[in-house]
Amino acid sequence: MTKRTFTGRGGETWEWEETPEVVEALKQLHKTSVESKIKRPHNYEGPLYAPHPDLKKISELEAKAPDYGVGK
Repeated sequence: MTKRTFTGRGGETWEWEETPEVVEALKQLHKTSVESKIKRPHNYEGPLYAPHPDLKKISELEAKAPDYGVGK
């Protein structure tokens, strides 16, 4: 077993014993974090929310009466 030390930017010190179990757990953590980044839909083109059911009604009213609405 090896004792590891890490000192952060703020001066805090982290110490741990590096056992085979710790090394294996860190490998698994890294693997799952990399896989989860790959699965994120970065280029999603779809809607962010479901359209409101009244939107269709409003567009129908606007088609029937072009002056419908405030400021038109």
